[in-house]
Amino acid sequence: MADEIKWAPYVGKMQEQLNQLALREIHQDLTAGKTLKAYAADKIAKIAIGDCTIGSQKHIGLCTIVPLEQYWLPLYFSCWDEQQQEISLLVDIMPTVDSLVDEPFRIKYLDPLHPLWEKFASLPGITPFEDDAVRSVCSIIYTAAVVPIEKEGMRLAALAPHTEYLKSYIEFVKDAPPADGEAKAKEIRRRIEATRAVLRSYMQRAYGSGFHADMLNVFF
Repeated sequence: MADEIKWAPYVGKMQEQLNQLALREIHQDLTAGKTLKAYAADKIAKIAIGDCTIGSQKHIGLCTIVPLEQYWLPLYFSCWDEQQQEISLLVDIMPTVDSLVDEPFRIKYLDPLHPLWEKFASLPGITPFEDDAVRSVCSIIYTAAVVPIEKEGMRLAALAPHTEYLKSYIEFVKDAPPADGEAKAKEIRRRIEATRAVLRSYMQRAYGSGFHADMLNVFF
């Protein structure tokens, strides 16, 4: 029965990784049907993590990490759409520069994640992400899938890419250098603003009023 679905512990597992950072809470909303928390941290403008249920048959989780524009860091994005029979997911370390041109950025942040990308390439239901606009802001090592829930353990297996990419991102934060000059900081700011606009638009189109407007404002 749909009302007996045991949702995956998305927020709890992600929070375990986030707690490696020195978090400064800036927002919390634990009202019925949703969890929403936001933090600041060193080199990070905002971390937002939360989930909500839409009716009794859909569980949506989201995590965004937006760096300060003064630092040479990518943006972390995780989207989790869980139903009784399948989970749709997207997780990525999204570039904040043109990674096709900025070879040092690609070498520092994207190349090290290739082993993870290859590891999760065998996840059941792996597929290109459906939305063209979202794909346009993704890196070359994003993971997307529509995972069929065929046996016990598949929900946690589908959660693994999110926590593993997050674990790597947190290590990147610890070693992130300042942006190289004002021009680079402006490029990072423009890229962050454009990426957030694309992601916000996708969430609005995909979930409409089912995804709380106040959650969109905190995430994007």
